Amino acid sequence: MKNGEAYYGRVFRKRRFWPQIFWLMVLSAGCGFSCIFNSTPLFIASILAAFLGLTESSRWSHKTNLLICASTAVIGSVCGVFSWFDTASIFFLLVSVGGFMLYYRDTGKKFMAALGKFSSEISKEKDMAALLSAAADRIREMTSGDEVFITVADRSGAMYMPGRTGKPDSSIPRNGGAAWKVFASGRAYLTQKIESAKDLPFYRDARSLMSAPLFAEGEKIGVLQIESHVADAFSEEDLQKLELIAFVLSHPLYVKLSAEGGEKEEAQSDR
Repeated sequence: MKNGEAYYGRVFRKRRFWPQIFWLMVLSAGCGFSCIFNSTPLFIASILAAFLGLTESSRWSHKTNLLICASTAVIGSVCGVFSWFDTASIFFLLVSVGGFMLYYRDTGKKFMAALGKFSSEISKEKDMAALLSAAADRIREMTSGDEVFITVADRSGAMYMPGRTGKPDSSIPRNGGAAWKVFASGRAYLTQKIESAKDLPFYRDARSLMSAPLFAEGEKIGVLQIESHVADAFSEEDLQKLELIAFVLSHPLYVKLSAEGGEKEEAQSDR
């Protein structure tokens, strides 16, 4: 992000050779100074910093970087500069940090797979009511039963909640609640503890919520909002995931809205 705006730079970065040399120099210098001053904390910090730097910027694999840093710790102990307990501590630290890196990578893969399945399932629905019902059910599964609300904007700028299974639509008054703030600003919103008079949730017993705008073809077409009866239920990471879900939902919803609007215009012209 630059000045709050998205940009395309460095999404796909080329792995260059010189960062590997830089981080190896950091590793060597840190270990050298830690031996001179007999500083175990500096030794540990140098190895951890080099491991993180190599993992982020080098061409080598995660296992290769782990092997380089672990070998450095072993060499320090073999040379008698540091104890084997220090080496064991460093190895445990490297494995823990590396494990968390792999965990977050695998979590991202699982989420992308879930998004692909979500997109495939909702795209099969024939009309808007079925689409919204299927989307709400799938998102509810992702959130372990929290309340899911999908609002839609009409051409006049008003918002309403489409009815499901034959029920009528319900309009949403311009009351300055969380949904209207998100729709007006075009930015996602998260609150860990709801202020009922300020946020005006749809679910009466809601204690926390997160909300994301629905965009398609450069137009704001609605809001996706999740509310929980538990305070502190959502995090910033959850909000980012909600924005991706809203992005996936927006396009099939826009197609259904356009088709429905065209049918209404044809019906009015026939009259």
